[in-house]
Amino acid sequence: MIEFIDIQAVHRLEVATILSPEFIMPVPHVQNLHLIPQPILDAMRPGWLTGHHAPRPVTLTKLFDVFVTEEGLVFTAEKKLITQSVTQHTQDECHRAFMRVQSAHSVPEIRPSALLLRKRGDHNYGHWLIEVLPKLWVAEQYMERPILVVPELSAAMTHVVRDSIALSSHHQPEFLTMRNDDVCFFKELVMVNGLTDHGVYMSPLVFGRTDAMRACVPDAPPQKLYVKRSNSNRQLTDCADIEVMLNRHGFKGVDPSELTLLEQIKVFKAAHIVVGVMGAGLTNIAFCSPSTKIITLAPATMPDTFFAFIAALRGLDYHELRGPMQEEQTTGWDEPFSIMPSQLEALLAA
Repeated sequence: MIEFIDIQAVHRLEVATILSPEFIMPVPHVQNLHLIPQPILDAMRPGWLTGHHAPRPVTLTKLFDVFVTEEGLVFTAEKKLITQSVTQHTQDECHRAFMRVQSAHSVPEIRPSALLLRKRGDHNYGHWLIEVLPKLWVAEQYMERPILVVPELSAAMTHVVRDSIALSSHHQPEFLTMRNDDVCFFKELVMVNGLTDHGVYMSPLVFGRTDAMRACVPDAPPQKLYVKRSNSNRQLTDCADIEVMLNRHGFKGVDPSELTLLEQIKVFKAAHIVVGVMGAGLTNIAFCSPSTKIITLAPATMPDTFFAFIAALRGLDYHELRGPMQEEQTTGWDEPFSIMPSQLEALLAA
């Protein structure tokens, strides 16, 4: 049976504590709230309605003699799971990780100091850019060239990870790539905690070097941007008709999954209005100029405040248009849905 332990109760060194600044999160403009199932609406209320977010501590903690497996789960030498390393992991994932650590033999031992750049969902473009990469920016203020513990990813996402670090880091890093089923033992491992609490909180510090990344990319002519999603079930049922409408309004369609990181930054940096289905590619609104109009098209069942937080902290004009699912009884959100074209037309004209 898994035994959990708080990070304050383990062998550790508090490297630093910094204060994330307070901010005001405006209530986002969301249409068709009546379509959102009550449990999902309740889950999003803390993110949408908290308003004033007080200063919060962000901590850098050096742990000694720990195991890492799964998507960044950290266990003590006594095989106790450190609570602060659990980031949206399910019970099954925690149990699987525990059994793996328990039964592991000939575990590689990493002696140089390392920085953990892993969390659940770290293979996702948005999670990496907003919830993982900024940990490096904070840690670099207090650490001298640690080994970076990163996930093993697809070729495209590997390029994103390496390019984003190259654009925003002050050093040439050394990487330790881990698969989810790997187990490694670290003599010294640094964790950064407090930058995000997915769905509930996002620190302004996660955008500490975003403008520096934008500055590395040349300007392009202003454009209206329609963000496409390929190879995804989360699609508009009337996608073709919506594209015709957007083309009529002068929008340029782009699929971020087909672009390099630099190309994504360039097209979003140039956009003065962005329309797209809620998904990882819309994370790039972080690279838009302040006051850029963002229209996010979202399934009624999707419990997500991620993009509203990005928009609020980057000073964007954010609108969310929710639509019914094609399968009426579904509780999933990675499925086809529709929107009312007249509502989108009205947002475009506003």
